[in-house]
Amino acid sequence: MNRLNEFFELERKRVIEPDAYFTQRVMARLNEPATQDFGIWDIVPASTRPVLAMALLLIVCFVAAEIFIPQLPQRGMTELFLATEQNPAESFLYNDTDVPSRQIVMQQLIEPEDQQ
Repeated sequence: MNRLNEFFELERKRVIEPDAYFTQRVMARLNEPATQDFGIWDIVPASTRPVLAMALLLIVCFVAAEIFIPQLPQRGMTELFLATEQNPAESFLYNDTDVPSRQIVMQQLIEPEDQQ
């Protein structure tokens, strides 16, 4: 039992009590210039790095898809006016003609519904 106590005492002294060069090592570490460059990934915690990387990747993919995949233009008034298959209701709405009486307008607007 005595040998075991001696062993623990020696280990405690070795771990807890600093050696003779302890103060010199501490002072050298304190006098060391702190010229360490930090990047953006050093500031961000490690748990959020994959999330930020995935978000950045998705943004780049969506932007690339918008650039490389052409968008079909919507059909506007000019295309409807120039279309060869223009029904009377569209012709009436998009042509620049004198406005007829209210009853004729209502009748022309209702007629395409009856034809369908």
